[in-house]
Amino acid sequence: MKYCIKIPIALLVCVLMIQGASAQNSRLASATDVARYLAGMPVSEGSPLASLTRDPQWLAHSNAMNLSFAKAETRQLSNIRTWRATMLAPVIPANRVCLYLFGGPDFLYANVFYPDAPAYVLQGLETIDAIPDLLTLPAQALNGTLQNIEVSLNTALNFTYFETKDMRENFSRSELKGVLPILFVFIARCGLTIAKIDYVSLAPNGAVVDGFRSGVRGVRILLDDPRSSQEKSLYYFSADLSNGSMSPGILRFCSNLGPTNSLLKSASYLMHEDSFSTVRTLLLNVSASIVEDDSGIPVRDFGPDRWTLRLFGSYVGPIELFKNFYQNDLYQDYGANSPKPLTFGFGYQINRRSSNLIVAVRK
Repeated sequence: MKYCIKIPIALLVCVLMIQGASAQNSRLASATDVARYLAGMPVSEGSPLASLTRDPQWLAHSNAMNLSFAKAETRQLSNIRTWRATMLAPVIPANRVCLYLFGGPDFLYANVFYPDAPAYVLQGLETIDAIPDLLTLPAQALNGTLQNIEVSLNTALNFTYFETKDMRENFSRSELKGVLPILFVFIARCGLTIAKIDYVSLAPNGAVVDGFRSGVRGVRILLDDPRSSQEKSLYYFSADLSNGSMSPGILRFCSNLGPTNSLLKSASYLMHEDSFSTVRTLLLNVSASIVEDDSGIPVRDFGPDRWTLRLFGSYVGPIELFKNFYQNDLYQDYGANSPKPLTFGFGYQINRRSSNLIVAVRK
């Protein structure tokens, strides 16, 4: 005999709402496992992705990622932490927003230079696309995605900067497109967990609004840091910062962040040109400190009445691709001082003996 149990409509709606909320929370919580899976790290016990981590292709990916990040840790990251503690921390407060324009999805270096920042704002030209359910992807597509991650991270981990064109081409052929896969990998490898992800846009007045709308599109990721029990915000915006294309939304959003600790690395010398004067002025106005290599803001724009400059490493000039942006005044500044050497490469000059690093602190 079949029994029919009548459930009051109000109770049924309540149950469905609870189930929906639980499912949503489950999806959000699984973002950390997605990040760890893409990063080649073990996922949580009982995760739906656990079965995928037993695949030989993923195990090979995990070994490759472990090796690449271990090399980066030895060659770069541990040395930056030592330099930061002795050279940077004594001269700037650590609890400011980290503003990293022209950095693309390079959360790794933003976090290693500013691990105590309450928020990070990154910008690049690369798009933001939602990550699909990995369990629905064919094995071949998933393995191709893992290989694309390894290739895209090759220059970032070995040469400290992204080959933007190559990264864009790699992920255009992948099931996982845009910057989120790289952001996820860096989040996991930095030891952070993902609490929430929101796709957002910037209104013309700089307000952050939910969903992808007209104007500047972005993503907001809330992160938990188990080392400090501090929740952090990570923003990434896809935007053109040239004078003719820069949206008033991102200009006003960034203007309201200050005073910031700003980072510029491998910035293609764009702000040496008049066509990027607006973003150059923005950074000079909103920043309380700027850590950069010579590809960022020209030293001539740091007026001595407003800024104190500290030089590190050595200045041998730009690499061949950017040789037209040689700064004679920077060469003279290095010659007139005795900058402390760097123990890590920074920017386009990979060799630490030819790398330069400038710390500008507002007076």
